[in-house]
Amino acid sequence: MTDGKLCPLRERIEALASERGEYYLVCGRYGDRPVPAAGCRFENRSTACEAARLTEEYRAVLRGYDPELPRYDIVVRRTPEFGTVGSRSGGDGSTAEAER
Repeated sequence: MTDGKLCPLRERIEALASERGEYYLVCGRYGDRPVPAAGCRFENRSTACEAARLTEEYRAVLRGYDPELPRYDIVVRRTPEFGTVGSRSGGDGSTAEAER
């Protein structure tokens, strides 16, 4: 089923991930964490943006097998810092949409 594209894309996303990363991917519209990056965190914003691009590519290939796969507007968010008061993002730790 993978037609040789899905596995390498997933591996590239996982290679970018870091257990201590502050950034993660989410659908800006629904709040869902997009597969295959659902459990991944990334060290910096630029790495997360690259992972977002790869995730969109992965999902486009997967959509060839399942046209009903949800379409997400993938954005990069930063994990909120605990113990801080207020932020320019409105207090929820969200950031602007990933730059493309």
